[in-house]
Amino acid sequence: MKVLNLYAGIGGNRKLWKDVDVTAIENNPKIAEIYQDFFPEDKVYVVDAHDFLLRNFKDFDFIWSSPPCQTHSQIRFNLGVKNRNTKPVYPDMKLYEEILLLQNYFDGNWVVENTRSFYVPLIKPQFVGCHYFWSSFHITPFDIKNRNHRNGTVETLQERKQLNIDKYNIINKRQILRNCVEPELGLHIFNCSKVKQNLTLR
Repeated sequence: MKVLNLYAGIGGNRKLWKDVDVTAIENNPKIAEIYQDFFPEDKVYVVDAHDFLLRNFKDFDFIWSSPPCQTHSQIRFNLGVKNRNTKPVYPDMKLYEEILLLQNYFDGNWVVENTRSFYVPLIKPQFVGCHYFWSSFHITPFDIKNRNHRNGTVETLQERKQLNIDKYNIINKRQILRNCVEPELGLHIFNCSKVKQNLTLR
């Protein structure tokens, strides 16, 4: 199965996937280097994920996209804008551009992940494991226990995500780890996509 992993970060969502041919897109060279160390068999490109998706989506069987979530985040809105005078910004509509592209032009299985937004989503998502997901398949409920991102330390987040970045000289390690989808949730969603695929083939 050819998989496209967009906005790959250090690969939390991809950690537990098996028997897949993965192309990962991450625009931060230092983060892409860490991803490549963790997943040496994956093809990793340091390019713009949004542009890569438009040009290459037909080449893959399964697509996972996790566009930047900060401009949509209810945490940024409630804690930052309302209480700390953080500057309001336009929500990044690339999120919905990708959903609409995949909904209407892509024949394979796909999922777009993002944070819970401060507004009513313009396209209704599924809500699983404290994340919003838009997808071509049904994602069954999944309980992530003891999820404590806000107060988690680098050490506790590394243990939770099963990814150790101690040896890397990179700033804001805590945020990098917080941005990772939990590996067990990434596996659950990937398995849900295969359920749909198996039903389609019958």
